[in-house]
Amino acid sequence: MANFEGEKSTTPSETDSCEPLAPRDDVKWYRALPLFVPGDIDGFAGLFSNNLANMLVGAQMLSAILPAEIVFGRIIPGVGVSMFVGCTYYVIQALLTAKKHGRRDLCCLPFGISTPGLFAFNSGIIVAVFYAEGGGDHAAELAWQVGVVSNFVQGMVNVSLSPFGPHISRAVPMVALLGSLSSVGLAWLYANTLLMEFAWPLVTIAPFFLILCALLAGVKIPHVPSTIFPVMVGAVLAWVSGRATIENVREASSQFGWRPATLRLEPFQEIGRVLPYLGIAIPLALTVAIGSIQIRQMAANAGDDYNLRWTMVGDGMATVIASLFGSPWGMTVFIGHGAFKAMGAQIGYAAMAGIAFIVVCFSGLSGLVLAIFPAEVLNPIILYVGLVVCVEALETMPPRHWPAFLVALVPGFFDWVQQVASDFAAAICKEGFMINGSLVEAGANAACAMGPRANASWTLSPTLVAVRALGKGYILTSIIWAAMVVYIVERKFGSAALWAFIASLLSSCGLVHGEVVFLPWNAEGGSFHWELVGGYALTAAFLLFTELVQRFKTQLTGAKDMEMDASCSDSFSEVDNAERV
Repeated sequence: MANFEGEKSTTPSETDSCEPLAPRDDVKWYRALPLFVPGDIDGFAGLFSNNLANMLVGAQMLSAILPAEIVFGRIIPGVGVSMFVGCTYYVIQALLTAKKHGRRDLCCLPFGISTPGLFAFNSGIIVAVFYAEGGGDHAAELAWQVGVVSNFVQGMVNVSLSPFGPHISRAVPMVALLGSLSSVGLAWLYANTLLMEFAWPLVTIAPFFLILCALLAGVKIPHVPSTIFPVMVGAVLAWVSGRATIENVREASSQFGWRPATLRLEPFQEIGRVLPYLGIAIPLALTVAIGSIQIRQMAANAGDDYNLRWTMVGDGMATVIASLFGSPWGMTVFIGHGAFKAMGAQIGYAAMAGIAFIVVCFSGLSGLVLAIFPAEVLNPIILYVGLVVCVEALETMPPRHWPAFLVALVPGFFDWVQQVASDFAAAICKEGFMINGSLVEAGANAACAMGPRANASWTLSPTLVAVRALGKGYILTSIIWAAMVVYIVERKFGSAALWAFIASLLSSCGLVHGEVVFLPWNAEGGSFHWELVGGYALTAAFLLFTELVQRFKTQLTGAKDMEMDASCSDSFSEVDNAERV
């Protein structure tokens, strides 16, 4: 999800033209709104540039481990198909809604790549599978396949949740869902991206703060979209400093050619390999579903009241289509509808974005764009999104729930730290080893005693075991911990105990704190595994005991109050009788 300009929430009564009108039978549904208005130009620039930045940054992340044929020949074309289908879906939704209510001022919901989901799937599934399988071509193929099938599962969960969306939002505290999303935002979108950016400080620092000036302070160049100028500044600095080169452009040009997406069913041969990663796919599907609920409500506040169920179906359907055409990245409506509406955009901006993505993704232009505008130039947009995800979450919750939000932020950092530590260890091993005072290159006559990315390397000390456990299934962990803290703050200890019991149950099968999902009696974590299960179970018992004590004290206090009331009543009766005598 992403947010563009500062979005002011308004109620329908504050917008003069938001009152539903009688349907116009003389207007065809496909003419219910103008196909293009001047505001669609700014809307297109914002929607296209944000999604392009997300896609190219995600592609660069995967290019380090996956061959170009997979990244630019399968994943990117799949994104193009899902963008076109999703944008078209929400254009049609706006047209039908306008026809039904006789409106001419609707702005369709903005749509694109789920930014937190992109980073979570890249790091938590694709990269994890690649290194778990030992690297190489086979590992790359399998990593892509598991990512695609996990994305399919995510989309199907979104579709299946559409009838129950409001019930889910009531059952799970909003802080827990927003906190888990913010955990991805702060750790992966912000911290991880900032780490990459500081490798090119001359190129990246100024554009980042220019984007903050544009999107937080409202500083604009007339008739120029807010994000364009900072990106252009970064591109100029990249070329002047030699970070972007003609050689990169020539190499990218060799990939130019019309390569449309094709239906890809081969990943589903590995559907059994997805089970260990449901701890990432299902929580992401849940947060996307809740995000759809929130975004639809924001649109309603701005006067554009779309059907919630069909909005959730649209997100899930587009994600399923993305997976069927080779993309492991989920799709969703964006936060920021009010900003696009304030630009004057209606439906043309989304239609143009869908068509533009088909052209860019099918033609090989995405690699060329990445050569001209390196990912580090586009990353400041991702940094901004990472911040805004957290800020918007804080704005929707009362201050007394902030401790729960802070608790939810932490597990994502442990997942990120694992990758940073593995990269550090791998870099040291790559430099070689000293034997009898002589340098021996790695791979010749010496090698690391234990692979820096091997699971066994995280068992060498209690600290490493803890880091690994805290990072695995971190989205579910964030949801559970935040829910527990919310109910503790509200003194609903019974509800907190229920969430602690859920944590114990999920940790027993590896959905949280586990490398893979397993049956409880097949656990490989030894005593540490059962200590986790027991720790949560013991917490549930203490919280349940606290709930019972609280209820007993309440009943006892209530009984004493009743006795005092009765005593006072008797006293007053005696006084009344005495006065009568």
